[in-house]
Amino acid sequence: MDPVMAKFNPLFYRELRPFYPPEVFAGIKEGLLKRRFQEPFQIADLGCGTGHSAVSLFKASIQADVIGIDPDPAMLSEAQGLADRLGWRNLKLQLGSGEETHLPDCAVDAVLMVSSFHWMHVEKTRDEVLRNLKPSGLIWIFEYQFPKAPELPELNEWIRRQFNLHWKAPGQVPRGNFTEVTQIFRNDSRLQIIAYRPIPLEQPLTVDELAGIIFFQSRVLHYEDSVADLAKTQFREQIRRELSERMSQGSTVFQFRLQLLGCAKKSV
Repeated sequence: MDPVMAKFNPLFYRELRPFYPPEVFAGIKEGLLKRRFQEPFQIADLGCGTGHSAVSLFKASIQADVIGIDPDPAMLSEAQGLADRLGWRNLKLQLGSGEETHLPDCAVDAVLMVSSFHWMHVEKTRDEVLRNLKPSGLIWIFEYQFPKAPELPELNEWIRRQFNLHWKAPGQVPRGNFTEVTQIFRNDSRLQIIAYRPIPLEQPLTVDELAGIIFFQSRVLHYEDSVADLAKTQFREQIRRELSERMSQGSTVFQFRLQLLGCAKKSV
């Protein structure tokens, strides 16, 4: 797990990470029922963070007992608070990581990795997931690309340039796009690909909400990790000023592009 994750502010994450649309989870229920699994399904949510992925799964009307796993106790505390506020009692939380879940062999029907796999060691996580899954179980990985405002092309271009030219630590090497990061699963002979597609998502964002999404991007976290605290404060103030100048008062509709990969573990 990337050490920069230790610097995540769980309150920021809880407030600004979007929930996910039901379409993302539809294939899980269909795929598990087709493979003779029964509700309530046993599902592990790796890198569960503040619980947004698990709650989104429940909102999609999938009956499941979910084990949320994350290496950060503060994240797990926020996830428990979210589940309690919404009345979800079938979410259990535990410390762990994609590389070391502490789950038994063949323990779960499905594994979720929602906007989290890019933080993990790809080979160790793949092997751990395959150990945790029952035969014919599912792996469901998805990430969203940074949102764009269709009506503000100049803002989109400014953000793109900042990511490419400035918002990264010295010497940081990008891990690649979704296709490249998940290649290890698509190349594995023990797995069958059952879904690989983009899913659209729209959400209105204010200046503060868009700034928050910028601030918990991995490239920005790496950049901030390389500067002094005072410079970090000035950096965030500058970003807010830039966004305020480029966005109208109130909220602006942004489009998120979710990339989804679904795999099934072969039974033999």
